[in-house]
Amino acid sequence: MSARPAGSRLVVAAAVLDSLTRPTKMLCAARSYPAEHAGRYELPGGKVEPGERPVRALERELREEISLSVRLGAEIAPPAGLAVAAPVSAADSPFPGDDAPAWPALYGYRMRVWLAEPADPAHGPRRGTSHEQLRWAGLGEVGALPWLDADLPVLASILAATRT
Repeated sequence: MSARPAGSRLVVAAAVLDSLTRPTKMLCAARSYPAEHAGRYELPGGKVEPGERPVRALERELREEISLSVRLGAEIAPPAGLAVAAPVSAADSPFPGDDAPAWPALYGYRMRVWLAEPADPAHGPRRGTSHEQLRWAGLGEVGALPWLDADLPVLASILAATRT
């Protein structure tokens, strides 16, 4: 099997809300590294490993990075003009379920995003080495934080989805 170019790699992320039904706050994660992104906010998540389904990868990444188990809500799909298609057919992909349109992300990666809420608010989140800060911010405040540029259109869609 040939290596996939970096631009085709799938990452997953969650907009962790205090509640899926009546959201008022969102968990915001400031990166620790690399230096050019340190202190900038992103949605928590990470890379999908070969043979791993996107939702399973998201659950694993949230447990590993911020010690948080979640209940997933709706996927926040990109608008047609921003969507990045999967680079190979689902049958040829080493990532099962890697066939949905995705958001463009850093380093040419593709990102799928879900709404989520803590499965047990008494446990987690806890900051790990990937982030210098985790904070709950009111939905009216999150747009004022210094987000990674790639996350800005995703954030706008998340905020629009939480207003409905």
